Amino acid sequence: MRTRAAALVLLLIAALAPLPAQARSATQQVDAYLRERARATDTPGLAYAIVGPRGTERTGAFGHDGAGRPVTARTPFLWGSIAKPVTATAVMTLVESGAVDLDEPVRTYLPRFTLADPGAAARITVRHLLRQTSGIPEHTGVTDRFGEDGDPYGRAVADLADTGPQAAPGERHGYSSANYLLLGALVEAVTGRPYEAYLRDRVLDPLGMRGAVTTPREAEAVPGGHSYVFGQVVAADRHYDPAGAAYGYLGGTVRDLARFAAAHLGGGTLDGVRVLAPGSVARMHRGTADSGGTQRYGLGWRDDSRNDDLGTRTVWHTGGAPGFHAMVALLPDADRAVVVVQNVYGYFQAGDLNAAGFGAARILAGGDPEQPPGDAPYTAFLAALAAVLTLTTAATAWTAFRLVRPVTGRRTRRRVLAATGAWTLAALTAAALAGIAAPRSFGVDLRLIRLFAPDLGWLLTLTALAACALAVLRLAAGALALRRTGRGDR
Repeated sequence: MRTRAAALVLLLIAALAPLPAQARSATQQVDAYLRERARATDTPGLAYAIVGPRGTERTGAFGHDGAGRPVTARTPFLWGSIAKPVTATAVMTLVESGAVDLDEPVRTYLPRFTLADPGAAARITVRHLLRQTSGIPEHTGVTDRFGEDGDPYGRAVADLADTGPQAAPGERHGYSSANYLLLGALVEAVTGRPYEAYLRDRVLDPLGMRGAVTTPREAEAVPGGHSYVFGQVVAADRHYDPAGAAYGYLGGTVRDLARFAAAHLGGGTLDGVRVLAPGSVARMHRGTADSGGTQRYGLGWRDDSRNDDLGTRTVWHTGGAPGFHAMVALLPDADRAVVVVQNVYGYFQAGDLNAAGFGAARILAGGDPEQPPGDAPYTAFLAALAAVLTLTTAATAWTAFRLVRPVTGRRTRRRVLAATGAWTLAALTAAALAGIAAPRSFGVDLRLIRLFAPDLGWLLTLTALAACALAVLRLAAGALALRRTGRGDR
């Protein structure tokens, strides 16, 4: 009797014990992996969807939104640059109808479009914009504008007239959100309708993406997101660009994004509704512009060989908006896709956040996730910049103190001039490096760094301000010292 009881207990323990990873289904492994990644990145809330040949197979959600409510499959997020493949889809509907030719110059549809080099602007085609090979740089100043404007696309196109190209059209891939902002303006010019209205009629509504966010008013319903500040997750300021739906401020629920993924996985058709022909979808997914590493950029999508060892291409795009991150990864040869949305974003944490989607996709393809990159270099950079700010602030405070209590004793005018010149030059150089050179090395301005990497942005801003203050105080101290120095001393 005892033997039978013991055997029964052992059977119950075996039944309740967790299955080994290889025995669990791929969807269970994806769920466990995404929970692990959310903990590793301190993500407050995450939702995901696994898509198969017949549509969404599974959705999951955990954590909380910016208002402290549980995240569900109905929680809206901003999707960032996932807007780009959505915009490319809208443009391809116009290509299929004959209203737009991919190899026609953009000026055919937007006659007022120009750059600081009008000749280069005249050679940029619609295909160049879609493939990110127009030569328009990322730092243009026309994106991430948050004030209300009656014609945000028109104003942005007009302001591009002062932008100089960084390469000849078609010469090389250069990721720039301005390319897709221009495509939004092109859609408006060709259709005579607001971009958001055309997008809803021809893409979002036919695919059943009813919760999509395309305007500032709709974005008010999105709970606040989060940023990273010195490794800590904090609430992010709410922002929305009225012209952003075309390039980086589209949003919606994970279910909405899963339906978009399903349509592309299904060759442009979902639930019997065809948005694009299979040939158009294949052209979008085919990478033709080398974008580095294992990737080539297609028409709004990245075509990647990273999972070729598992027998499938990987067609994907990520997106980051203030406080939010999203990813769609299609595995065309495995007939699966995964969508992951998170309510946190940091420019320098993007690799770790991307790892959630890449790892989930690799699990679905039958492999093991790769090791995330980590942010050790970023942490070291922050520490070094904090040290520079501390030293600059200390030098500024000491100079201010010496203005109040100057050093006694006589110094020659030559020594005073040399010291003043050296300190002023060093301070102005530090200010230029922190306020101009460092932001430009990232391809953006200081305002955008404060938006997408608040800790780095404010360290750079405060260092630039402290260095400017030091230069002014050193000049004042030098002038005072010269007044105290006898004219005869050399």
